[in-house]
Amino acid sequence: MFIALMTDAEVMKRVGDGVLTPEGAEKLWKKLLENFYPGGEKTIWAIWAKENGRYIGHASIRPRPEKKEDWEIGYIIRREEWGKGFASEIAMKLVDYGFKKLKLPEIFATIDDENYPSIKVAEKAGLRFSNYEFDDLGRFSVYSIKSPMNKNSK
Repeated sequence: MFIALMTDAEVMKRVGDGVLTPEGAEKLWKKLLENFYPGGEKTIWAIWAKENGRYIGHASIRPRPEKKEDWEIGYIIRREEWGKGFASEIAMKLVDYGFKKLKLPEIFATIDDENYPSIKVAEKAGLRFSNYEFDDLGRFSVYSIKSPMNKNSK
């Protein structure tokens, strides 16, 4: 299921470096199974539906590759599960986890400017547009939310 998710071009269209090869997806899966999960990693999760245990996708809250002090939420959901509210529920739970368990002062999401469904999800989770940034693929939007425990939050 994980391999199929990571090799689905439509699903991976706006994720990181894009679609993975089957070999690349297998390598990532082994890294999760052999390094992250046994090591107690608690920032990447498989997501399963409550009602029947079907695989929905994966979610994470991790340091941004280019700005390690900024932690960002992310999720990859099977195409068959799009439009069912899972992304919003996942994003809200990631924000809650980031503030309550990780004690982060602020949480980020990086989103392609034209990825309106993800922008909507971020906004439902309380994130607001912060600024634009640029990478090799062009401009993207940064959304953020400050911790309610942070006295400097607006």
